[in-house]
Amino acid sequence: MKRFFTFLIIAFGAAPLLFSQVTMTRASHGFSSGQNHECQEVLYQDPGASGTNCVWDFSKATLLDKIESVSNLSDEIYGQGTIRAERNDGVEFFFATTESANEYWGYKAGHTTYQLTEPIVKTKYPQTFNTQFSGKFSGTISREGFSYTSNVEGTYSTHADGIGTIILPNGTSMTALRVKTTEGHNRFERVKYLWYAQNVRLPVFVTLEDYSIATDGTKKLIDSQSFLNTKAKSPLASNLLADDFEYQVFPNPFRDNIKVSYYLPEKAIVTIELFASDGTKLVTLVSNQEQSGAQTISQNLSQYTQQLGVYLLKINIGDKTYSEKLVKTY
Repeated sequence: MKRFFTFLIIAFGAAPLLFSQVTMTRASHGFSSGQNHECQEVLYQDPGASGTNCVWDFSKATLLDKIESVSNLSDEIYGQGTIRAERNDGVEFFFATTESANEYWGYKAGHTTYQLTEPIVKTKYPQTFNTQFSGKFSGTISREGFSYTSNVEGTYSTHADGIGTIILPNGTSMTALRVKTTEGHNRFERVKYLWYAQNVRLPVFVTLEDYSIATDGTKKLIDSQSFLNTKAKSPLASNLLADDFEYQVFPNPFRDNIKVSYYLPEKAIVTIELFASDGTKLVTLVSNQEQSGAQTISQNLSQYTQQLGVYLLKINIGDKTYSEKLVKTY
């Protein structure tokens, strides 16, 4: 059967960090009319570890050109759904979103209609690290013109099981919350891993695994895919955008070398300093009056960061200060 679920449908469907937390709310991550979304398939990536302070490094993943999907969200009533997501191949998905949850109500593809009477809850708001919930879903699959209708029912579970840093195939790194969802019916199970960033509405990365289940309960992997949110490819997507000043620090976590890229809207005095976790200043990387435009510096920090742990980078632009926590790894 042709795959009906690409990145959009994959997507919908508290221990503190050393750095920022990710909290999913309707305002920050919910559906709304008028959204557009693009994704690109990459060579399958193992989802890696769960827990706190994880590092999911997908920087070496190979981009695949064969799938690119664009979805448009608009208001439309379909059963209980209030949001219609139309993919560029004509497949339509239907959702209902409230202040407390996002629900999936089915899809329509050609002559086939999958309509749920008991939906799958994809997200419960607010959703943070270690949020868990589960439930049952039921509905029908029918084919127009074929007099065919079949009942479908199953179970689903969601666990926000990881928080840490994700490094995307383009090299962008950002703090991310990983959400694992499992949907099963009959002898089939779909497991999805979705990574959400605080400043990107839809998942920045997705890994999908499909399993067949034998009569004795044995599971066999039959298909696996990974997808990149192309809107998360901007090199400035993971950092601050304030008062027309943009910057990125990469990689983070780092070993020895870092790059700091920033854009100045006008000429300004720039100072960039590195501090230990106890506040001790270790080195001044930049202290200059710089012209407007894009700037990039590269620095080997090995002599200043011999201990593993957290360091603080302070960027001073005129009378404003921006801070970025850096994690030193092996």
